[in-house]
Amino acid sequence: MTRVVIGDIPVDVVLKDIRNIHLSVYPPAGRVRISAPSGMNIETIRLYAISRLGWIKKQQHKLRGQERETPREYLNREPLSLGKTLPAENR
Repeated sequence: MTRVVIGDIPVDVVLKDIRNIHLSVYPPAGRVRISAPSGMNIETIRLYAISRLGWIKKQQHKLRGQERETPREYLNREPLSLGKTLPAENR
């Protein structure tokens, strides 16, 4: 994996055996990744990312503004078997 920096945005570049270039922005922080054909020049990938910079920033802003679900707490430590609590002798 290669990393390219566009402005202040780091972009992970993965070269794969594919035909088209794919741009993704992942939650929660808005990490950016480009999957590109293995024969594609890194400068061409960089120019593609620059051309999509407005869309990338819009997606990052949207992801950062979303509410996040709080981590779940397990209050009951009983082991479960298909949704049913196991008897004490089977633990």
